[in-house]
Amino acid sequence: MNIIVNLRRLVGQAAPLPSSISCSSVVRGSPDPAHSPTAGLPSAVGRAGKSPRAVAGMLSLFLIATALTTACSTTPRVVEVTSHTHLQTLDAADLPYFVDDRASLIRYVPVDLSIADQREDFYVHWNPGPPSKPGPTFRPGPSSVNLVKFEYRQVAKPNTVFEKTFEPHGVTAHVFQVRGEEFRSGGAVSAWRVTLWNDDQLLAEKQSFLW
Repeated sequence: MNIIVNLRRLVGQAAPLPSSISCSSVVRGSPDPAHSPTAGLPSAVGRAGKSPRAVAGMLSLFLIATALTTACSTTPRVVEVTSHTHLQTLDAADLPYFVDDRASLIRYVPVDLSIADQREDFYVHWNPGPPSKPGPTFRPGPSSVNLVKFEYRQVAKPNTVFEKTFEPHGVTAHVFQVRGEEFRSGGAVSAWRVTLWNDDQLLAEKQSFLW
């Protein structure tokens, strides 16, 4: 906030700053070009010889957009959740290369995995939040993630919510597994939710459509 106030004093009223800029408009971009932080750049540059304040105003907007982009990138959030089911020694996506490829001289016949090895993997990747101190080694800050919770329902047990947790120590990804007898009796996961926590404070969440 102090940076924005100082920039307002620097450029005066030559380039009014927008009343609000959200993380989504900075990171993803706005569908309306008029709301882009770089809107009006050619005209401002064209008037640079006559009005240096226009260039200073454009620079202030660029600095604000850069600062907000950095803030958004360090906000705790769930970046990605992907799932993969393992039922055989060869995944279905690999069948065209190892089974159906007539040019191959090596024939491979997949077999079913044992009950203990059959599973559904959920790869979860998250942004842990800002570190306490900048440096090559991440050190959790006051708003960093110290617990990742994976909740899910299964097709054979739709009224039961199961839960798995993980405590990250310098990592930003983990694979949650539903496997063995749990996978055999409950079936595939029908809905899920991933939440990021700092002690008792909920920082971010991401859920499937059916949750």
